Amino acid sequence: MALITCRPKSLPPDRLPSAARKAIEVNPANAAEHHRVARTPVGRPGGRKRLAVVRGRRWPVSGVRLSVAFLDSPPRDLRKRILLHLNAWSESANVRFAETRGVGEVRIARIDFPPVDAGYWSYIGTEILELEEDQPTMNLEGFTMHVSEREFRRVVRHEAGHTLGFEHEHMRSDLVKRIDRAKAFRFYDRDQGWTREEVKEQVLTPLSARSLYGTAESDPHSIMCYQIPAQVTKSGRAIAGGVDINEKDYAFAAAIYPKRLRKRR
Repeated sequence: MALITCRPKSLPPDRLPSAARKAIEVNPANAAEHHRVARTPVGRPGGRKRLAVVRGRRWPVSGVRLSVAFLDSPPRDLRKRILLHLNAWSESANVRFAETRGVGEVRIARIDFPPVDAGYWSYIGTEILELEEDQPTMNLEGFTMHVSEREFRRVVRHEAGHTLGFEHEHMRSDLVKRIDRAKAFRFYDRDQGWTREEVKEQVLTPLSARSLYGTAESDPHSIMCYQIPAQVTKSGRAIAGGVDINEKDYAFAAAIYPKRLRKRR
């Protein structure tokens, strides 16, 4: 059973400078954030990693208004259900996803092949603006009306969080420190067929502690945190992971995209 089902998509290194310029145009505060990450060129999942500088990818503090297109024409009830869960973040934050018949800024597919494009993923924040208009920005492999409500809450709301610019919570350094590296290599080799490099990238490499996205303390129950099994932790205790947007998630989203901006005096 796959326990970490989301792998946020990453732009290839040669696209990052353009993506950074767009991110700063959208929100000048993005210029203040940067961290180095390992990136693999698109289409080369086992290829050699290159270090790249990633700028902040937040949308404007004034709010997020994103148009949504569905690339494989799913039925109306499914589109409506997906939009409902994308917009769950609007309960606390100034966020709105709205369907369009045109080219959406958010483009949702349900690809299950080839393997490199299958699964559940989203590009993060303003990176979606760097993609060609016929390319998906989010994938919900095989999602139909038969999928449980629990999975809609866990997966769709998680991917919406990435689109809003939120990183994986289980990649925070204090959570990564709980993982036994040797156990992680063995487990993810058996469970997901990952190479050592993939395990390092997906599980063992913490996000920058200086990220502007980060809250003061990590939250193992955040919707942005996937479960880390007991088999790979030093203590033998699992990192629970989130199944829905919780109060801390809502509060964080409200701080990043407040519904009411304070007027300057």
